Amino acid sequence: MPNFSCRTIFDLNMPELAAGRLTVLAMYGDTGTGTALESALAAQGETQLVIDLGGLDRLSPAAAAILHRFAAAGAARGHFLRLAACPADVAAVLAGTRADGEDGAELYATVPDALTAVVTAAVASGTGTAPGAALRPRTLRLRHELLAHARVARAQGILVERYGLPHAYAADTLLRTVARAHGLTRAGLALALARTPPPGPGAAWFPGDGRPAPPAVGFLGPPDGLPPTRAAFLDALRDAACAVMRTPMADVQLVDPADNTLWLESHCGFPAEFVRFFAVIDQSGTTCCGEAVRKSERVVVDDVVTTPFFDEASRAVLLAAHSRSVQSTPIPGSGGRPQGMFSTHHARPGRACTDAELSALDRLAGEAGAWLDWQRTTTLRGALEDLHHRARTS
Repeated sequence: MPNFSCRTIFDLNMPELAAGRLTVLAMYGDTGTGTALESALAAQGETQLVIDLGGLDRLSPAAAAILHRFAAAGAARGHFLRLAACPADVAAVLAGTRADGEDGAELYATVPDALTAVVTAAVASGTGTAPGAALRPRTLRLRHELLAHARVARAQGILVERYGLPHAYAADTLLRTVARAHGLTRAGLALALARTPPPGPGAAWFPGDGRPAPPAVGFLGPPDGLPPTRAAFLDALRDAACAVMRTPMADVQLVDPADNTLWLESHCGFPAEFVRFFAVIDQSGTTCCGEAVRKSERVVVDDVVTTPFFDEASRAVLLAAHSRSVQSTPIPGSGGRPQGMFSTHHARPGRACTDAELSALDRLAGEAGAWLDWQRTTTLRGALEDLHHRARTS
């Protein structure tokens, strides 16, 4: 019998889309006659559907015809079928079974490309219930979640191969348990596992004298028991930047190294729309913080209204938050690349930074970079050692 499986990667309520839902499926194996494929498609109901075909070994002509029929029926209702990561032989079968004059399913090189097309089409058609600008953070979040899914799958394979775990489910349970115990995300631990050389046979992964002391940070004050959590540290950095620049509006973002997106981690003084819009952004240079992290240098905006590198959506959100002048200072990281950014905002244009303020901002950035390096290194090392120990004794 053909070995075919279909797994739901995402099934999200997205009122911004006409269908109200976005579903991403991953298909594996051999579609055979297509009966199982037809059942999997029919079970999705009314949704904007993206299918990852990267794991498909073979697509039968009968199954290809099912995809074309499903695509045509969905298109008539505004629910388009998008196929991504299609192997060359599968693409050939799809092309050979498409009827004359039939549009068929749309093909994309990657799942993120297909997701971008979903959102772009919703904005262009005006069928969504929210402005197009509001969809941008959602698109970036979806792309990020896909990358996280790929990282976790790779880590599961490493654990199964390295420690002889019985299956991917056992590996995933182990990842979740250790990540939770150390205050990490499962995807973050998975990325660290994939990037760190394996331990020697029978040896500790990181032998040494234990956790080093954290670096001195002036804006934290004298040590008082345990070091702060990362969230508390970033809030303290935000408040220190507000004090230096004498403003109630500031935010701190961190760079995710997997896709170089900036994630809003701490903020004060902004309305909800600002927080939603800038929750996650890329480094396209259409925002002050994106420009600063892309150039690895501070960017000062005298007037949000006249600065050319803001796109109109970002400019509108900033003005609605009463932000007319902005400075964004990179937080240094390893290799000279920023690991984050903190920005302060003022309600009046032309707010210049004095030399003393710039020096104070640089000091904050240097201390923050050293502390975040320490926190990431020690936390990840502890988590990896714990993962190694649990996997060996499971």
